[in-house]
Amino acid sequence: MRALTPADYVVIAAYLAVVLGFGLLLTRRAGKSVEQFFIAGRSLPWWLLGVSMAATNFSIDTPLTIAGFVGKDGIAGVWFFWSNAISALLVTFLFSRLWRRAAVLTDAEIVERRYGGKSASALRLFKGAYFGIVFNVFIMGWVFLALTKVVEGVTELDAGKVLIVATVLVFVYTMASGFYGVVLTDLFQYVVAFVGSVVLAVYAVREVGGLSMMVASLENHAGLPGSATGFWPSFSQPSMMPAQVFLAYLLVQWWAHKYADGGGKHIQRMLSAKDERHAMGASFFFSFVNYALQVWPWVLTGLCALIVFGRLEDPEMGYPMMMVRVLPAGVLGLVLACLIGAFMSTIDTHLNLGASYVVNDIYKRFLVRGRKPGHYVAVSRLVMAGLLLAAVLASLNMDSVGGAWKFLLTFASGAGLTWIVRWFWWRVNAWTEFSGMIASGVVATYLRVFHADWLYSSKLVVTVGITTVVWLTVTFLTPPTDPATLVKFVRDIRPGSWGWRRVYRAHGITPEPFLLRAIAGWLVSLVCLFSLNFAIGSLLLRRQELAVVLFVLALAGAAVLIVLVRSGPKVAVQRSE
Repeated sequence: MRALTPADYVVIAAYLAVVLGFGLLLTRRAGKSVEQFFIAGRSLPWWLLGVSMAATNFSIDTPLTIAGFVGKDGIAGVWFFWSNAISALLVTFLFSRLWRRAAVLTDAEIVERRYGGKSASALRLFKGAYFGIVFNVFIMGWVFLALTKVVEGVTELDAGKVLIVATVLVFVYTMASGFYGVVLTDLFQYVVAFVGSVVLAVYAVREVGGLSMMVASLENHAGLPGSATGFWPSFSQPSMMPAQVFLAYLLVQWWAHKYADGGGKHIQRMLSAKDERHAMGASFFFSFVNYALQVWPWVLTGLCALIVFGRLEDPEMGYPMMMVRVLPAGVLGLVLACLIGAFMSTIDTHLNLGASYVVNDIYKRFLVRGRKPGHYVAVSRLVMAGLLLAAVLASLNMDSVGGAWKFLLTFASGAGLTWIVRWFWWRVNAWTEFSGMIASGVVATYLRVFHADWLYSSKLVVTVGITTVVWLTVTFLTPPTDPATLVKFVRDIRPGSWGWRRVYRAHGITPEPFLLRAIAGWLVSLVCLFSLNFAIGSLLLRRQELAVVLFVLALAGAAVLIVLVRSGPKVAVQRSE
């Protein structure tokens, strides 16, 4: 902890002023309608949406959490994060086009088109509250906690006052400019935040004597785990990650979570795209930036913190402690401003997203219909204020960002498969999703309360196993969806033939054959992404020969991927009216 200099304050103030200015640019445009306010009139390009996806994932909590994983389990601990790339690329090739074709405002809205009837309406109401309130408040709560940790760990400032100022600023521009303001500020915040993380990594590596010395220190220091620089966990080290945890990351976690078919904040961006190609491009761009590029500065800083401070009781604090130790005046203000901006980019996303669920899927759908667009925009702004207050209160009951991450993933893990299967199996109905979400939440909460000492992987597998039995049983005990609803869904969405052959044959519908090509693209892109990811890591860790091999493999995968995309059927262009 150290006092900020005038130069630090000037940098932070200038940064916040620029962010506020960006956010207020499009106030008038955002207020035209709910569609403009929440999805920017479906007019945004892939590159801007891809950066926005990366920005909202680069929150103030993310560097702390990654540094915490590295401090506890070495680089292999980051597989908790990397495993989600499997899902992100599946969304790119399998779900991004389907979501853009759906042309809904939120992912909760799709359930009435997929299932129909009173059960679907009830499910939409439930999901509006489940995702719009419970999940968003929980996520914003741990982001508030992360900001508090950074401010208290880096400066002598009052964390509460900093939290109030940053929150008021983000609330003002998000409330005023809607999704346009969110995306534009995301662009600026992400570029600056990424540069800031690189700057900190450079100073941290310099502090330990350079990359070669860093690697040698990690390999030879008696007080540190010998496998800290390994990409894969060394199961022979009792202090490192158990094999069952790693296997849970690699085999289960990537599909057993809220973002299994896209997730609310990413779906919102895919729905905002100009057309299907832009939705797919945004998801693809995000996947590579998020999982293969921006993670390495955080990893390097975490490794250096491990050398400098050893095994900390709270390894998440290694990141802000390195900021205090290595950054000079002015630069400290820049990196701190970057983290505050990362905080703001996540909060603005979840304020806008949460309000979209509450207004579109609860208020406008069930409570107050037929009012002018300005009325719903005004209500959206009021809802944001309520969500913000609830998130602050939630943060007061959290103590670990990484722990909060894992609990939230477990809470929804059992329902993840239902959100995938609903696109590809006609027999799934509204009660499938209902039972999956409720059972998953109940089991995860029970395990957290009565089996708090269990490994995360055990909680995940047990939750998924019990929930899967529940939702499959409920599916076969309840009646299938009305055939007319199913026919309309497949005609509009064109989800391929797997699991829908009965509907296609009965009604003479010709399926769109994209599934096999999508799966092939997904698998090749995984080879490409992880080869590039570990090539970068190998280069940084002074394993040049391995880096060259992996770079060549990544280029080969990219070439195959280009051939697959170009030889396939053209993606439909669906412009907004």
